[in-house]
Amino acid sequence: MDNKKEEKKETKEKVDSKTESKKKNEKIDTKSFSKVNSKENTEDLFSGMEESKKNNVKKDEKIKGTVTVDKKKVEKANKKSKAKKWITFVVVIMIIVLAVAGILYFLRTPYFAVMKSLNAMKKGDINTVSKYFDYEELMDSLVEGLDIGEEMSELEKNCFSEFTYKINKVTIEGDTVTVNVDTTNKNFRNALTKWTQKIYQKFINGEEISNEQGINLLNECLLDPSIGTMSVNKDLKLNRVDESWKIEINNDLKDAIFPGVSDVVNSIQALTNE
Repeated sequence: MDNKKEEKKETKEKVDSKTESKKKNEKIDTKSFSKVNSKENTEDLFSGMEESKKNNVKKDEKIKGTVTVDKKKVEKANKKSKAKKWITFVVVIMIIVLAVAGILYFLRTPYFAVMKSLNAMKKGDINTVSKYFDYEELMDSLVEGLDIGEEMSELEKNCFSEFTYKINKVTIEGDTVTVNVDTTNKNFRNALTKWTQKIYQKFINGEEISNEQGINLLNECLLDPSIGTMSVNKDLKLNRVDESWKIEINNDLKDAIFPGVSDVVNSIQALTNE
């Protein structure tokens, strides 16, 4: 019995001894780990560590160094990016300024004056047309002696319903400009010839013609598809007045807008002079 008790006692002591040894090893590992993560001397940290663990610590140090270099590169890249954005912003502003300056310059050119006035005439915008030439004087050349009213009438709409144009060339000589244009519109030579024939027939019949009747007769002639269309090439004259351009009212402008009108007017004047 005593022998068995002694054997048990020895076994227990061995187990206790192993347990204490294990705890000591754990404490050593914990202490070594703590040293690795502290700011103590590197040689002290590596003492008592395996070679593989030392290598791992060195690798960690290299990785930390690489991260530091990357931060500097990122900062440098950010500076370059900001510089590029600033340069882009300045370039965009310069483009906008130049574009606005170009537009303002174009708005004061003879080309724009012709384009704006002819487009406004097609749309019936008399106020805009009058900024570039005397609209009433132009219409008087077509219906001299007749009152067509202040607003765009049905007759005027029919006068410009088929009007088209193309600006070919602009020639500048000081304050005088010549703008060459191709225009197409109803054949006013045929329309006015028909109109004068109808009026003449009524005079022969002893009928009196009112202002309204004369306008209606001309409107009927303009709506007659048999008159056809006519294309002409004309040189429009423009003069600088203050800071804008004005189009001269002459036979070239009249024929450009009402193709053939000068032929009829000249024929009537020739008959009157005889």
